[in-house]
Amino acid sequence: MAVWLFSSKNVDNIRRGFERLIWGFWDRDAGRRQRENWRNFIRLFNRIQPFDVIVFQIAQTGDIHGLGGVKRTYYDDQTPVWDIELKEHKVLFPWRVKLSFMIFSEKPVVSRFIDIQDYVDGYGIGSFPQHEVYSILSAFASSSSVMYRVDYG
Repeated sequence: MAVWLFSSKNVDNIRRGFERLIWGFWDRDAGRRQRENWRNFIRLFNRIQPFDVIVFQIAQTGDIHGLGGVKRTYYDDQTPVWDIELKEHKVLFPWRVKLSFMIFSEKPVVSRFIDIQDYVDGYGIGSFPQHEVYSILSAFASSSSVMYRVDYG
């Protein structure tokens, strides 16, 4: 089992991922940073496996709002999910990860920046130190504002 960090620019995106039990990443043609970091992203994306754990964090603040489990990864879902996609009427994040469960809090359960050696800027993905997950789980357990969703299918 691997642990991954998925970063977002806001809690709204994490909430939408929680509602749909899904996460998405930019396509290579989304912007300059995405083209420059495409290979590094693909290298990590292809390593994501079912039963891996994901920590959801706000990139600029280090606020952690979610923890989830990978159900499957797949390519090129053309269903608009996130607010910016709905507003622009096009899919911007087609590289998807389906979640089997997610624990979510509107309020950050912990705020911390952890050195991620292979973090891919522009995609917001990196491998997360497994030993750090235990303190995050403890923070979720002691939080009074936690919600969870499970995909039973």
